[in-house]
Amino acid sequence: MKYLLKFIGIALLIFTFAFSGVNDRIIVLDIGHGEKDTGAKHDHINEKDVVFNIAKKIKELHKSKHTKIVLTRDSDAFVTLEERAEMINKINPEFVISLHANWHSDKNKKGTEIYISNNNTEIEKSQELAKNISDSFGNKNITIKNANFNILTKVNSPSALIELGFLTNDEERKLLTSEKGQLEFANAILRLLKD
Repeated sequence: MKYLLKFIGIALLIFTFAFSGVNDRIIVLDIGHGEKDTGAKHDHINEKDVVFNIAKKIKELHKSKHTKIVLTRDSDAFVTLEERAEMINKINPEFVISLHANWHSDKNKKGTEIYISNNNTEIEKSQELAKNISDSFGNKNITIKNANFNILTKVNSPSALIELGFLTNDEERKLLTSEKGQLEFANAILRLLKD
């Protein structure tokens, strides 16, 4: 029953955005992990919850009538990588941003990492997207890297995966889990979506 409801939810999402206005832009925010897949963990803090909260803030603060934001999950649900890619390809958005939080055994490790893939069919636009994300985040410690993550290689739209910060770093964990910090991340993403 749970899988049937998930399938119906995905089908309705695709149907809704298939009939968006001609002049509307569609952007997908892929929210990493979900349900049994917690992602990175530090004490009682789960990556899946952190990125979900940031994505919700982006959606709530977004006011443009001409840009629609689609989330790959709108609850603590587990959506497989294959289902995410299939959903995104059916929507065919202008670009995709996948939100994540990092983990490292070295607690001093910090910074924002943006990943793109040379195997993405829109690599040049993905490179431009990564640069625009870096610019929108301002003077933070940001690196752009190459990796063949599923969400970057299986999606046909320009795509970037952002590791917003390290849950294992005290300073960045406070930023990732505080209302103020989450709003900072949300507003950095929103700067990309201005019409």
